[in-house]
Amino acid sequence: MYHKGYVLILIVAVLALSLTPVILASTGKGFVDIREELEKPKGEKCVKDREFMVANHMELLNEWRTMAIRHGIRTTQTENGEFNVSINECFKCHDYGKFCDKCHSYAGVKVYCWTCHTPPGEE
Repeated sequence: MYHKGYVLILIVAVLALSLTPVILASTGKGFVDIREELEKPKGEKCVKDREFMVANHMELLNEWRTMAIRHGIRTTQTENGEFNVSINECFKCHDYGKFCDKCHSYAGVKVYCWTCHTPPGEE
């Protein structure tokens, strides 16, 4: 091999790039948890516990959509009580602009609900 120096530099560069997420995660830099900055919900209990909702709220909303539209089921029972199968149930406790939209904007998530529906608070 005539270019051992270049190969060594390339190997070091690939290792550095591949280990960057691990290094940032271990130092605590590169990830900002904005959950504490979001407006606190007004209600006492959510449909499910906080960690479930953070990780799975979209799956829950899709499940609710299927229950309401395809099966005509309008209420559901969870460990925290009985709830209406509607996104409006969420807005009883959560402010769209100060909670949902703020988190989705931070995460870079485009919510497709509003391609057909009007977001709360807008005409």
